[in-house]
Amino acid sequence: MDSLFTDQDFKKIAFLKEQVKNNSFPNQLLIINNDSDKLNQFANLLARFLVCQNNLELNCSCNNCQRINNNTFYDLKVCGDYLSAIKKEEIQEIIASFQYSALEANGKKIYLIRGAELMTPEAANSLLKFLEEPSETTYAILLTKNKNKVLDTIKSRCLNLLLNNVIVNQVIEDFKKEFVINFFSSLENNKENIFILIRELFGYSNLDNQEILFLIGNVIKNSAWQEYNIGSQKLITTLETKKNKLIEICFAMGNLLTDNLNKELVLEKAMIDFYNEVV
Repeated sequence: MDSLFTDQDFKKIAFLKEQVKNNSFPNQLLIINNDSDKLNQFANLLARFLVCQNNLELNCSCNNCQRINNNTFYDLKVCGDYLSAIKKEEIQEIIASFQYSALEANGKKIYLIRGAELMTPEAANSLLKFLEEPSETTYAILLTKNKNKVLDTIKSRCLNLLLNNVIVNQVIEDFKKEFVINFFSSLENNKENIFILIRELFGYSNLDNQEILFLIGNVIKNSAWQEYNIGSQKLITTLETKKNKLIEICFAMGNLLTDNLNKELVLEKAMIDFYNEVV
């Protein structure tokens, strides 16, 4: 599980766990990720939280949690495999089984739809009618690898939860380090290039940009010259001489990105202030 879930995913898990404890868990969830194994594990965890007989631990071994794991919990229904089309008859079978009282003592009924984007139009419309009249003890957990192909009216009736992609996260982290290396290389070889380089950040989130500015500040603060390929003694001397002011610029501008200000303007102002200090 640890290898599939990111820190942000665990925060979502903790939030939903509290929702179960407070009896405010959403009856309709749409979970989004491009990894079917991750979707299945997340859905399994939520189903176990809903029926757990103990303290909702991640690795609980109570009778209900074990039966969820073994797919022998009577009031858990699963359809779909992320590969085949989900037909109207499959959805109607779930709906029909949920017309009766719960078989399990806790009274909760759960259904998982794996590959919600693969429902035929008829299946999606059947599910939509069921979603429009939710029971307090019925929980729908829809799993999709492509949110854009899920019926808009279904998405609007569900809490949409996007799980982080570990590979994508690593790509972003690699980009941040590469950007900082290129940033200092530009300062060393052609300072005006930083105004071109900064445009690469416009497509990233405020949080990512904030972390990049903080990273630049920490490189200077910690004199991490070798790690970021800074070899020019002239540049190092300038950075050391202006250390306090440059760190202040990075952290002050980075903090502005938490205020939902225009990130392009904040980033350009950061580069102008930085440039004026090092030229």
